[in-house]
Amino acid sequence: MHLRKYITLLISLAALLVLSACGASETEDWKSFSIEQEPALNIEFRLPPRWLVDFAPTRDNPGQWEITLVPPKCTPDQEVEFLQSCVTLIAHVKDTSSFSKEAFFDLTSGDIPISLDGNQFAVLLEQDTFRVNRIKMDEFNHLIATSQGEVEMSTYFFETDSAYFTFITNFPYGQTENEAIENFELMLGSVKETR
Repeated sequence: MHLRKYITLLISLAALLVLSACGASETEDWKSFSIEQEPALNIEFRLPPRWLVDFAPTRDNPGQWEITLVPPKCTPDQEVEFLQSCVTLIAHVKDTSSFSKEAFFDLTSGDIPISLDGNQFAVLLEQDTFRVNRIKMDEFNHLIATSQGEVEMSTYFFETDSAYFTFITNFPYGQTENEAIENFELMLGSVKETR
């Protein structure tokens, strides 16, 4: 019985290593992205080809940076390239920003009110925790009903010694074949701490 568990564990580890290697080889030609102007933002990741990126410190929130990532198309049926932004990274420098990790988890670990009257919610679908290059990531998936269809908002939170980071994506709910989603997942898998 113990031998069977051991063999299963070895096969699982081998499969995980193969998948990790495949993801790394798929992004090795992508450019690395980091914000060198702020040493506390000590991560880098691979930026998918043709994705545009814009970043700046937030004027009214000291220690906060907003990084907008724009794929050519957020959805396969998007007619004009670069018209929508469906991926955002928000970074908070520890000891400078007023960001509260506890308040963030209180908000994202349940349904999130999205209307002033409190009648509309982003409904929590699931949450998960996983690791990317030894960085612990917390994932929260919410469903938002809009006039143009259902949207899945996914939030990925992680931290380093010097900063908190939150990726937020907005993609049509249940969409299975979407190059932007596939590239985002590869990009997320390339995140690593730099110092």
